Amino acid sequence: MPFTKAAVEHFISKKAAEVTRCGASDMQLQEPEYEHWLANIGLSVIFHDFPPEEMRPFAINFIRRINAAYVEYCLARQQVLELVKDGHARWSPYFRALNHFEIAIGQLYMAMNSVHKKANHKFFESGDGSFEENLNLIYNTGKHQIAQGELPVWFSDTGIHTSNATLLFEEIEDYMLKMAGVVKGLHNREVAIQALNDANT
Repeated sequence: MPFTKAAVEHFISKKAAEVTRCGASDMQLQEPEYEHWLANIGLSVIFHDFPPEEMRPFAINFIRRINAAYVEYCLARQQVLELVKDGHARWSPYFRALNHFEIAIGQLYMAMNSVHKKANHKFFESGDGSFEENLNLIYNTGKHQIAQGELPVWFSDTGIHTSNATLLFEEIEDYMLKMAGVVKGLHNREVAIQALNDANT
């Protein structure tokens, strides 16, 4: 006999019991080439000498992190689908999904932070409410805050939350697609040049 949502809410986690649908999109459909990004950067280096040698370690590490974000986000989505597949109360898929979401958030944040350090470009100001600030808040909450009463980071039908930040799944996915554009520029000299030209017009 399945557990009831009331039992899960009372004994395990209210947040886990509240999820009723999977709000995360299938990013493999939207960006099917992500599985080949790391192979492609190697081919680009060997056959086209791009990115240039002085930028190569940074580019490879950046691509590694964006690739990992896609992998983890897709794994999270699979667990959310398992959580809500028949309306029965569960909790293990919730925590597995949360693990994957937190890793995806962490990889996106570290990729962004690496650009900040490499280019000395500040992506947000404290209190500006931007996607980047919320990404930072969720990453740091998951890393540093101890659970008291409830989970410090949780997800719902619509997004990922802390007590002071929310990122909707649509926002995360839009950011991931933008990062995919950056990855493609790092793979291809012509794409990178066109992206720079577009940015300067």
